[in-house]
Amino acid sequence: MMSNRVTMHQNDSVMLQKDTLPMQVLSKLMDWIMDGTLKMGEKLNTEEIARQLGVSRMPIREALSGLEKMGLAESAPYVGMRLVSLTQEDVLQIYQMRQALEPLVAERSCKNITKEDIEELEKIHEEYIRIVKEPELDAKMLYLQNRKFHFAIYSISGMDRVCAVIESLWDTLSFFKLIYGRDVVKNNGGADKMIAEHYSYIEALKNGEARLLQQRLHDNLALRIEGISKDSDYYAL
Repeated sequence: MMSNRVTMHQNDSVMLQKDTLPMQVLSKLMDWIMDGTLKMGEKLNTEEIARQLGVSRMPIREALSGLEKMGLAESAPYVGMRLVSLTQEDVLQIYQMRQALEPLVAERSCKNITKEDIEELEKIHEEYIRIVKEPELDAKMLYLQNRKFHFAIYSISGMDRVCAVIESLWDTLSFFKLIYGRDVVKNNGGADKMIAEHYSYIEALKNGEARLLQQRLHDNLALRIEGISKDSDYYAL
């Protein structure tokens, strides 16, 4: 049964529009993950969530399916749906795989990229900056826009099979990255660093510097790996 810790805020009870119910439920579940209401490994009880949000079980089931596709939840025998539980070693291995694959596809993208691709990437980056500069930053939007930025680059490579593997790695890391994104929101220096990283990728793509782009991605992921290796309390709320 879902923990009694889940307590609705006043605005949670606002009537949800029927045509977007599953997406709104999914959004609320992601909010609960980021604010610590829901923890890693916690069971997701359809009836309890439906009661909390004042909706039927059908949109809850669709939202839970969405969580599963994003790598945030998993179906366990005799338990039902629950949030994933990642160890520090799990996260390290996934980042190491990303470090091996993402620079590879980025280098190919740099060779394939067009002026139109650059313009689209700059628009995505501008939206990322807008989100970061909001008075009250939204960690969820930050995470989703960062993901959109990276895959806008990787998709240009034409290496669809490798990109599918990378996407599955991002899905598996979604829980961790949502928590990380929340911490970036709290740390203005972290947000500025992410903006600078994105800008450096765009500049390398503009100048056709494939090896430089490859190296920058490799090095930035190396810093993530180093930080996770040293942090013994990386999921602390």
